[in-house]
Amino acid sequence: MIDEPMTRREALKAAAALGVTAALSRFPKVIAAETPAPAARKAAMVAIATSPAPFARQDVDKLLDDMQQRAGVSAIFPFMYTHGTVRAGLPAAGFRGGNYAIPHMEYYKDTGLTYEDMRGTEFGDVDVLARMIPAAHKHGIKTFAWIIEDNKRPAIPHWEPLYEVDFHGRRSEGHPGGPCYNNPQYRAWLLGLVEDYARSYEIDGIMWGSERQGALFNALGAYHNGAKSDPGRVTCFCEFCVKKAKDIGIDADRARRGFGELETFVRNGRAGKRPRDGYFVSFWRLLLHYPELLAWDNFWVTSRHEFQADVYRKVKSIKPSVVVGWHTWHNLSFSPFHRAEEDFAEITAYSDFIRPVPYSNAAANRMKSFVDSTHANVFGDVPPDQTLEFLYRVLDYQEAPYDKLASTGFSADYVLRETKRALEGVAGTSTQVWPGVDIDVPVPAGASHCTPESVRQEVLAVFKAGAPGVFLSRNYVEMKPENLAGAGAALRDLGLH
Repeated sequence: MIDEPMTRREALKAAAALGVTAALSRFPKVIAAETPAPAARKAAMVAIATSPAPFARQDVDKLLDDMQQRAGVSAIFPFMYTHGTVRAGLPAAGFRGGNYAIPHMEYYKDTGLTYEDMRGTEFGDVDVLARMIPAAHKHGIKTFAWIIEDNKRPAIPHWEPLYEVDFHGRRSEGHPGGPCYNNPQYRAWLLGLVEDYARSYEIDGIMWGSERQGALFNALGAYHNGAKSDPGRVTCFCEFCVKKAKDIGIDADRARRGFGELETFVRNGRAGKRPRDGYFVSFWRLLLHYPELLAWDNFWVTSRHEFQADVYRKVKSIKPSVVVGWHTWHNLSFSPFHRAEEDFAEITAYSDFIRPVPYSNAAANRMKSFVDSTHANVFGDVPPDQTLEFLYRVLDYQEAPYDKLASTGFSADYVLRETKRALEGVAGTSTQVWPGVDIDVPVPAGASHCTPESVRQEVLAVFKAGAPGVFLSRNYVEMKPENLAGAGAALRDLGLH
C-alpha cells in the first residue's frame, strides 16, 4: 500500500478527541491506492455514460479514442431511449426525444404506440446504435443500451394512457409519477423495446433505470427537491393497479382515504401547522389508522421488481449472453425509507449487475435538500442539523455538518462506504456492482465542484472497496476533459490503464 496522510475518518476521530472541529480542514480527503489482484486487473469494467448526440454527429472513432486515452473506458452506455433533454445532450427548444435506434415495429404489438410516437427525430435517419456498435467493438469497447424512464411525460400522442393515475383520479404528468408497471401497454412497450435491441443489434448489454419510489414516501416528498412536490399526486390507482391490489387483498378505497389524510398532514406541515402530538407521532398514528398506506407502497415496489424480473427473463430468453442490469436512484443515499425498499440482496436473482450512484459532489446538496424536504413533516420535530446527524448515523456516513454540507461536498469515504454496502448486498451471488462516480454532474452555485483529484479519489475508493468496475457518470458531454482524465489517473495508479 502507498503511504498516505491520515484518512478523513481518522481525522474525524482525532478532531473529536481533541474537541477541535476546525482541525478537520488540515487533513485531505484521500483514499490510498491499492494494486488489485491480476484477475481484477484483467476483468475491471470501466464504463461511461453518454448522450447519443455526439455519436450521431461527430467522428465516432475520435470520441472513443478520447474516452480510452483519458480514462481507459471499456464499455459505453448511451442513453438510447430518452425523452429527457439532459440525457439526450440536446437543447430544450424544439426537443422531442425517443428511440435513437430504429424501432422495428414487429416487437411493439399491443403497445398503442406508433413508429412516430417512439422514434427520436433530432438526428434524421441516423440509427445511432447501429453507428456506435461496430466502431466500439473495433476499439475493444462493449456497448450497452441504456433505457431510463423520464421525469416528464412526453408531449407525444398515445403516451398518456401508459402513465399512472393518482388517488384523485388524475393522470400523472411526470415525477414522482411515471409509466405504470401494471399497465399492459407499458409492459408490452418495454418488453418489446428490449427484445428489439437484443434481436436487432449486436449489443453487449442493457441497463434500465427508474428514479422513482413507492407512494407513501412520495407523499412525504422524501427525496431531494421533494419540498415542492404535490402530496396529492400519489400513484398509482389506475384500473390495472386497483384490480391487482384487490386480487391480493388490499382495499384501494381505504388506501385512497389514507392518502387523503396524509396529503392534509403534509400540507399542514409545510404551512407550519405543527400537529398536537408532533410530526413523527402523528405520522405513525396515520400508519396505524391506515395500514393500507404501507401496503400500497409495498404493492408499488413489488410491482416494479416483478417488472424488472420480466425484463430480465425476456432478454435472457432471446440472447442469454446479453448482460442485463439496473441503474438505481441516488435517493438510496439519502432516504432510509427508499433504501429499505431497494434491497440489493433481493434482486440478485434477476440482475447481472447493479449500478449504485454514490455521486460525492452532487450528494451534498441533494442530502441537504432531502433534509429540508422531510423537515416539514416526518422529521419536523427535530432541527435540520440534528436530522442530518441522525441520518448520518442511520446511513453510516461521516460527512460535513448541515451549514457546510453543500459547499464541502461528500468525501471519497462516502463512495467507499456505499460501494462496500452494495457489495455486501450481492455477496455470494454472480451479480456485479459498478458504482457510478460523478464527473461534473451539475450542482447549484456555491456547491462543491469536481476536480481532477476529487475524481481520482472517487475512483480509487470504488476499487479499494473491492468493486470489479466503475461507472463514469453522468454524461460524457458534461464532463470537463481534465476531470475525466482524473479517472484515468486513478486507473493508472491501480495498474488498470
